[in-house]
Amino acid sequence: PSADIMAPVALSITFQYLQICRGIQTEYMLEPAGSHGVWGLDDYHCVPFYIGACQIQNVFYKDASGGCFDRPSCIHDDSVLIHSEESDSMLYFTCIRYIKSLKKGVPFFESSPMLNDIGQLSNWAKVSGGLLRLFEGEVLDKKPVVQHFVFGDIFKASWNPSESEREAPSITFKHDPHQIDSVAPWAK
Repeated sequence: PSADIMAPVALSITFQYLQICRGIQTEYMLEPAGSHGVWGLDDYHCVPFYIGACQIQNVFYKDASGGCFDRPSCIHDDSVLIHSEESDSMLYFTCIRYIKSLKKGVPFFESSPMLNDIGQLSNWAKVSGGLLRLFEGEVLDKKPVVQHFVFGDIFKASWNPSESEREAPSITFKHDPHQIDSVAPWAK
């Protein structure tokens, strides 16, 4: 399928998925396993921000309130972010709104420092490019995460591992520079 067909499908599926996830998270007051780990961009999601940035990468909107969506810094303008009809159809903005609704009373730069920093970039192309690199580096390159993905004809695993297996050190740390090396119990 072409990008013209796949883009609306990806947006539609992601919007629906997020509604289900957010409903479960709010109903059962779920907290993320680790806000500063692989999914550190947001407590729950990483991919929607990338898809949302791609959605508005080459499209600039001017809403009725006079706010512009052409710069990533508009995420800091609540009047544009919350009271704009166009922002309802923008995945990136709905994700930001959700975070701000969960973390009321907390400054955005404290609750979401990475998203706050991303908002300082000059254009959406830089945002989407950076988010893709972040996703590749923090998700796809991590074996503990990728090992649970189901690969097939649609999502192919056709790459070679980037790292060799890690080995435990044969010598433990020295506490004293004049001390003789201690051999680790597992060393041969």
